[in-house]
This record gives sequence, C-alpha cells and structure tokens, in this order.
Amino acid sequence: MKGTFLRNGVAIKMIIRAVKQEEYSFIEDFVYEIFKNTNYSDGVVEKSLVREIRKKQYYIPELDLVAEEKGEIIGHFILSKLPLNKKYENEILLLSPVSVAINKQRQGVGKFMLQEGIKLASDRGYKGIIVEGDFRYYRRFGFKTSTEFGIYASKKNLPPSEENLMAMELCEDGLKNISGEVDYTIYHSFRL
Repeated sequence: MKGTFLRNGVAIKMIIRAVKQEEYSFIEDFVYEIFKNTNYSDGVVEKSLVREIRKKQYYIPELDLVAEEKGEIIGHFILSKLPLNKKYENEILLLSPVSVAINKQRQGVGKFMLQEGIKLASDRGYKGIIVEGDFRYYRRFGFKTSTEFGIYASKKNLPPSEENLMAMELCEDGLKNISGEVDYTIYHSFRL
C-alpha cells in the first residue's frame, strides 16, 4: 500500500508492505534497537517476541508489516491472532510490537502505519484489535480501555495500569459478544 502523509508541511511518500522472509533478522535487530533506547525496555523482549510470533500458529505473514520511505525501512509492526480464553483467535488481533526508527519518531510515521494496519485488519474481516501501551497515544486511533468491552488482563500479566490495555472494534459491535482475559503466557518472550 502506498500513501502520502505530511511531515512539517512537506508531502512524504511511504509504502506499507509485508516483511519479506529474508528481512526477518534485520527486522528483529531493528525492533531491538528501537526498544533498547526507551526508558521501559532493553529491547530483548520485543526482539524475542517478533521471532516467537513468527513461529506460532497465530502468525499472519500479510500483517507483519514495514513502513518504507525511499527504499529504507523506517517502521515495523505486527498484527497477530490473539485467543481470549482459548477462543476468538480468528476474530481478535494483538498489535505488538510497534517500532519507528528513532530519527523518524514524532513525524507521523507511526500514525500512518497504524491507520493502514487498522484498515487492513478491518478489510480482512477481523472484529477487533488489542494493544497494550500508552493510552494517550492509542486513543487517537479509536482504542478504548479494554474493560469497556469485557476484556481484562490476566492476573498472570497485569499491565502497569488498567488504562494501558486497550481494545478497538473494527466493525459495528465487533466486540459485543467477545469477552475474556488477555493472557500473554502463550508467548515465552513475555517471561524474559
């Protein structure tokens, strides 16, 4: 998917496309580099998570996406199936991790990536997306606290606060009959 967005009043062309298999290692290192520079992670969990998602039955290659500008990868994110209480795995997606090159952050890249990813997930018929992160950021895209939908964090992996676990409906009443616990223990990476 090609698109144009404004950066400081200048039109920038970007491509959102699926990751190629030969780029897997590069992407894992890219994710590590982004997260190791945050005040909440050393990047090891996120790098491991990308690798682990790709090996699980929840992986959707067409939703393992990069943002490319002038032939350079400047962002990456994965939407993968997420079972709640061992159900709904073909209806709900997990958005994690989301990475934007350090020199491209706060320039609209993440916003463009997420808008396109949400549209792709909706077009594929998924009913909702779950994300854990900064609620001030994700609310801009329509995410709400997951408890509003009857979706709760498992006691095995509580987020920093209830507000950090969010959900979004991809269609009208998409999450109306879906409820349960988000349990990340399906991924060993979260236990590192």
